[in-house]
Amino acid sequence: MSKTIDFNDVRSLSIALTRNASITDTSGEKAFPAFLLDIISQIPYFRDHPEDLRLHEIPGDPKERSNLTALVRGKGKDCLILTGHYDVVQTSMYGSLEPWAFDPETLSEKMLEQLAEVSSKDNPLYQLKEDIQSGEFIPGRGILDMKSGLAAGISVLARFASPYERTGNILFLAVADEEGKSHGMKAARAMLPEFLKQHGLKPAAIFNLDSAVDKENGEAGRAVFTGSVGKTLPFVYFLGQCTHAGAPFDGINAVLTASEFAREIECNPDAMQERQAAPGEEAPPPTILYFRESRTHYDVTTPSSVFCAVNLLSHQRNPEDIMENIRRITQSAMNKAISLLRERASTLSRRISEHFKLPAAQPAVIEFSEFSQRAERTSPGIVQTIRNLAAKEHPEDQVLQTIFILNHLLPYTAIEGPAAVIGFAPPYYARAELDGERHQNFVSLLRETLSAYSLETGTAVRVRPYFPGISDMSFLAPADTREQRIYLASQSPVIDSTLEEGEGGNIGCPVINIGPWGRDYHQMGERVHAVYAFKQLPEIIWRLVQGILG
Repeated sequence: MSKTIDFNDVRSLSIALTRNASITDTSGEKAFPAFLLDIISQIPYFRDHPEDLRLHEIPGDPKERSNLTALVRGKGKDCLILTGHYDVVQTSMYGSLEPWAFDPETLSEKMLEQLAEVSSKDNPLYQLKEDIQSGEFIPGRGILDMKSGLAAGISVLARFASPYERTGNILFLAVADEEGKSHGMKAARAMLPEFLKQHGLKPAAIFNLDSAVDKENGEAGRAVFTGSVGKTLPFVYFLGQCTHAGAPFDGINAVLTASEFAREIECNPDAMQERQAAPGEEAPPPTILYFRESRTHYDVTTPSSVFCAVNLLSHQRNPEDIMENIRRITQSAMNKAISLLRERASTLSRRISEHFKLPAAQPAVIEFSEFSQRAERTSPGIVQTIRNLAAKEHPEDQVLQTIFILNHLLPYTAIEGPAAVIGFAPPYYARAELDGERHQNFVSLLRETLSAYSLETGTAVRVRPYFPGISDMSFLAPADTREQRIYLASQSPVIDSTLEEGEGGNIGCPVINIGPWGRDYHQMGERVHAVYAFKQLPEIIWRLVQGILG
């Protein structure tokens, strides 16, 4: 890169990073680390110490991506790690504006032209128009999630690298694939202990620089998060009793039982019975990500099975609690569906004077561990055989692998509907937590620094317990146990690579999320709050760095 970078100009740096498209699983993502290396190499420290700036190929990554490390050394062993992901989501939702999705300044102009006729506050695009018009927000794919966070980290790294007597060390770590399967942070987490050991360093703290969202005035977005929400993908595989479509009461349609389940759980904040982690802090409600029956061609037989997978975010629930709640909701849904079917059969029976005899079997809920054991008893080794076939059939989608395994194991289990098999599909993200007792001094420093900054500037910056979206914090400060991971693996047709390790293991230092805030990430209106991202955030990070490293 020929143009000289002003590392104090976080706005220009953010826009430069945004313009270099790095959509997950594309050639742009693969090429981005080299572009980033070219930028960071302009920091004078790395001209003198090129060995401290390097790319690390991600082992076994089918997309051949790399992580980047940039280490600035000082006196002592303490090392503060600034980290974030450089991949972004795709841009098809921009429609006619897609050619400018990665050009924030031009996109602002084009958006205002397109939104010129929006005048009603009831229009969902009204806030977007107001935000862009005010100049307080800058739009663009990835500028919020999370190129401006990376830019703030690079700016702090450059400031720390200025020629003076440094105390402590800073490692900047940029990773791939957070928006996909987290290959980047999984590889970085495996590498970090040996990397730090080789350089004679010990971790003092890790700052994840990911972005927060706030629909209001920024009070919730201007925050440091001491934990991150956990994510599981529990599934229910509903089995019905097939019948000819002309005689629907002779069987039980799996679509009906699955629909009752969907009605009960979709966006229901009370479905999983989790108390608030703190006043006003609650995980987003569950929502269904997959809902499909197994039919591959047309016929007039009712569907034999329906697969339903639920995106479940949690602050406190462990896998056993989640499974028990899914069992409860599933059992209730099947009972309600069959009662409803009987009522409707009775209504039609009175009209046409014909008696319908519905199947009398009581619906059963079976955990995947039992389902797979039944198959193994019939044909030893069949589970692993089917797993291998599923991986070949759907190498890019582990949820489709899950469905494949369930469909192909079913004939070996002698299970008939009405029934449901429950378990977990990938991906899995452990909830992350900061140990307030173990890291009491760090928490005190954090609160004191933010309080002082808030009083000085009149801009309140809060401490919040859980980052609301899944994040790479899950691999750095997991709050689950080895036993919980073993349990998850036993209930999973496809075993997430995270579970194969048996336990995640905390990195051994405080891990927080401190990043920009804005609105509508992953949407056409993705935009970052400019003053906070480009001015206030870098200063807050710098003050925390000074406090931690002395």
